[in-house]
Amino acid sequence: MIELHFHCLPGIDDGPADWDEAVALCRAAADEGTGTIVATPHVLHDPWLNEHPKARDAQISKLNALLGGRPAILPGCEYWFTSDMLELLEKGDAGPLTTLNRGRYLLVEFEPGNVPSQADSTFHELGLIGVTPVVAHPERNLVFARNPARLRDLVERGAVVQVTAAGLLGELGLNIQQTAVGFFEAGMLHLVASDAHSLRVMPPRLAAARDWVRRSWGDAVEAALFDLNPKAVLASQPLPFMGPGPGSG
Repeated sequence: MIELHFHCLPGIDDGPADWDEAVALCRAAADEGTGTIVATPHVLHDPWLNEHPKARDAQISKLNALLGGRPAILPGCEYWFTSDMLELLEKGDAGPLTTLNRGRYLLVEFEPGNVPSQADSTFHELGLIGVTPVVAHPERNLVFARNPARLRDLVERGAVVQVTAAGLLGELGLNIQQTAVGFFEAGMLHLVASDAHSLRVMPPRLAAARDWVRRSWGDAVEAALFDLNPKAVLASQPLPFMGPGPGSG
C-alpha cells in the first residue's frame, strides 16, 4: 500500500518527536502492508512553517537510511492554504512547497472552520499549470461537512479528495464517518490515508480502512482507492477512479 498523507519527519511539526519515534511509526506502517510513504510535514501552518525543502530532504534521506527501504519514504508536504499559492509554486525548489513525490499533486489543508472564497479561482489556475490539489481530510472541516456543495465546487475545479482512514472507520466520531461516506456516495472520495502522527495519536490505520472499504463498497472500490489511485498520484497521472457519483469515470 501507499501512504500519501503521513507525518514521519521528527521534530518539525506535531508528528514524531525524535528519530526513534519516526522509525517506529514507519515500521508500524510497513508491518500492516505499506511499502511506500510520502512524508507530508506541515508547511506554512504556524508554528510549523518548515519553509526549507532541502532541510526536509535531508531528513528524508536519513530516515530512508535508518529504515533500509522498509518502507520507502518519498518527499511531499501538507500545505496550509494561503492566497499566494501560485506564487509559491512558481518558486519551484527555491520555495517552501513540495508536491507529492515532486509530481503534479499537492496536498492542501484548510483551516477547520474556513474555506476562503479565493480557493475556487486558485484551484482553477492550478489546473492551468498542471497541478492537481488534493484536499486533505475535508470530512473534518466544518464548512465541507455542513455544506458538501462547497467541496463539490473545488472538485469541479480539478481538486481530488483525501479522507482519513480513522474517519472512515468511525474512530473520530460517527458524524465524521457519515460525512466521509456521504462524500463517497457523491463521487467526492478519491484517496484514503492515515494522516499518521504517532503510534498514540493517529497511528497507521490503512489496512483496517482498506478492509472496511472492501466490506462496505466492494473489491473494485478497494482496489481503486488503495492501489490504482495512489499509484497514479505517485506517477503524476490522472486518477483512474473518480467515484460512483457525479463525475465518475
